[in-house]
Amino acid sequence: MNVHTSSASSEYRFIAIYCRVSTDDQVKEGTSLEDQESRLLSYCTAMGWKDTPVLFIDDGYSAKDTDRPQLKKLVEAVKNGEVSKVLVTKLDRISRKLLDLLNLIDLFSEYDVSFISINESFDTNTPPGRLTLSVLGAVAEFERTRIRDRAYENMLHSAKKGKWLTQSPYGYRLEEKTLVIHENEANIVRDIYNMYLHKGLGFYAIARQLNEKGIPSRYNKEWSLRAVKLLLTNPIYKGTLAWNRVTVDEKHGKRVERDKEDWVIVDDAFPSIINKETWEDVQKKMKQVKIAPRAQTSPHLLGGILKCGRCGSGMSISWSGSKTKRYRLYRCSAYKNKGTCTSKPYRANKVEEWFKEGFKQLSTSIDTEMIPQLIETQQNETINNREKKLKNAEERYKRKVEAYTSGLIELSDLEKEKKQLDKVKEEASVKPDKIEQENLEKLQRELESKIKSIIDAIEILPVEETKPLLHTFVKKVIVYNEEEIEIVLHY
Repeated sequence: MNVHTSSASSEYRFIAIYCRVSTDDQVKEGTSLEDQESRLLSYCTAMGWKDTPVLFIDDGYSAKDTDRPQLKKLVEAVKNGEVSKVLVTKLDRISRKLLDLLNLIDLFSEYDVSFISINESFDTNTPPGRLTLSVLGAVAEFERTRIRDRAYENMLHSAKKGKWLTQSPYGYRLEEKTLVIHENEANIVRDIYNMYLHKGLGFYAIARQLNEKGIPSRYNKEWSLRAVKLLLTNPIYKGTLAWNRVTVDEKHGKRVERDKEDWVIVDDAFPSIINKETWEDVQKKMKQVKIAPRAQTSPHLLGGILKCGRCGSGMSISWSGSKTKRYRLYRCSAYKNKGTCTSKPYRANKVEEWFKEGFKQLSTSIDTEMIPQLIETQQNETINNREKKLKNAEERYKRKVEAYTSGLIELSDLEKEKKQLDKVKEEASVKPDKIEQENLEKLQRELESKIKSIIDAIEILPVEETKPLLHTFVKKVIVYNEEEIEIVLHY
């Protein structure tokens, strides 16, 4: 049967009649297309609707899904604001699946379209119809929750076994449900970590450099700031599976991090592209105090990191002198903007010379002056990290005990969590002195190498290229008086 097309103008909306029959339905009494059409047209007449309805008829299509040509046309007409009512003889004419039916009804409601099924006396414009719709919605939501819970349990089981559950991340390919390293992309991943950690480039600068070189991200798309950040924070690159870390806040439509107790973490689950130490160093750097992008790109060596020794405020550049002999000054922002500090301005070239001289002295003072301080800093950081890790492990085990006593998990799951807790306790009991002494020579070499690289950069490269590297090492510079400064490192 052909579908009648509407010749109505856009000034009013038409009534849509939808009829469907599958091959099996044709042998059943009362479901023929002619019978459906006749009954629905009679209903329109009885209701006193004078406009000629427009027919949408799917002949020989099952209601197992919504992939039907005339149903698609009907949906398109609804979205175009052309329909006022949709009529069917029975609810199963439009869909046999409750979720599909409710999704269509939601769509009709969004465009202010009434949905009427004459057999069930169902009309979304009437109180009984809305009540029925609410009951159907509650049933559908219950079914959706059951499906989601089953999917969650299946994914949780797979994740604990180290199985990859989604599309492969950049740098990998999925072969027979196993992640394998894609070496060409893996080299780009290593370059990105190196640019961020050792060259001092930020997310935006890395993305720009990759795009300028014509290096595409996955699916031949350009790199973005967000893509670089996600790559640098993804633990998969150190071989760790971290599942169930984030969820979507439906109210705000944003990704939010779950409680750590709900994470599924499996170390050494996949081949790593980045070693664990490098990955952890990148995460530490991200947690450091951020320097404003404008300060990072300013043509002044200490912009963004120079602080006033009197009040602690940042010092910014201003200019002084005559039109022919202008010179730069570093002024305390509290003095400059608020008048609340009495610090005097300093000639910028002099402050930068003091800094360069002091920085060069670091290379000769590491062995005698800095080692005790570095050891103490490393010890304190190690102790704090272990305490946090132990606290999280104890809280996680407590939750597992509660889950076991409630019959939600098996004894084997609880025993596995207990072994993990014992392992964390054992790590926490090791004296940090011994650990830090073993890493001391490596730390010294790293410091010496960084200082030499920065000194070379200061002497050779433009300020704009030197500053990102400098900021990876120097946290702040405090000027107290003439030739009296303090250089504070990130270590």
